[in-house]
Amino acid sequence: MSLLTLPTAFVPRTCQLEPVTNQRLAASPFAGSEQVTDLLNDYWRMTVSLPDSPQAWGAWREAFIASFRGQVNWVALHHFVRPQPVGTMRGTPTLSADHAQGAAALAITGGTAGGTLLAGDMLGVGGLLFMVQSDVTLDGSGAGSVPIVNRLRVAQSSGALVTWDRPTALFRLMSSSGVPYMPGMAGGPSFEFKEKI
Repeated sequence: MSLLTLPTAFVPRTCQLEPVTNQRLAASPFAGSEQVTDLLNDYWRMTVSLPDSPQAWGAWREAFIASFRGQVNWVALHHFVRPQPVGTMRGTPTLSADHAQGAAALAITGGTAGGTLLAGDMLGVGGLLFMVQSDVTLDGSGAGSVPIVNRLRVAQSSGALVTWDRPTALFRLMSSSGVPYMPGMAGGPSFEFKEKI
């Protein structure tokens, strides 16, 4: 099992990133009432497709797909459409407190004073990828509490670096369409990735 290097020519035509919540739903057989339990093991699913290309590019695409050896190997991926926050927060942010498993917000410090993070912006902490749930403006010292869509799968310590420039998580390849060839062209393959847990 090993980490693959994402080819520099891997530039998606489409990218879809969605959180998957690990939950259990129980329904009463009598009254029909329901109870949902959040099992706090969220992960990401990403679907990506590449554009059609010159036929010569088909070879590296085939080699990249085969390098996964099914689900044995993995690759670090970021949100290709939003590699950096749309908001204005930059700097060198870190967590300002310890965070328990299941936490629904990140307490950060060291960001841009008065900087913003907007709903949908992506952050990384400790190899985990988080999506900002709602708009946040940091205070004059660059600190604030950032609500996140997905919960912390693993506890994080105060001082952990918060990555805002191309934050990544590790993903396994679940399926691929392969590389279809046409005269003089290599068709754009599609990929379905699941976050490595």
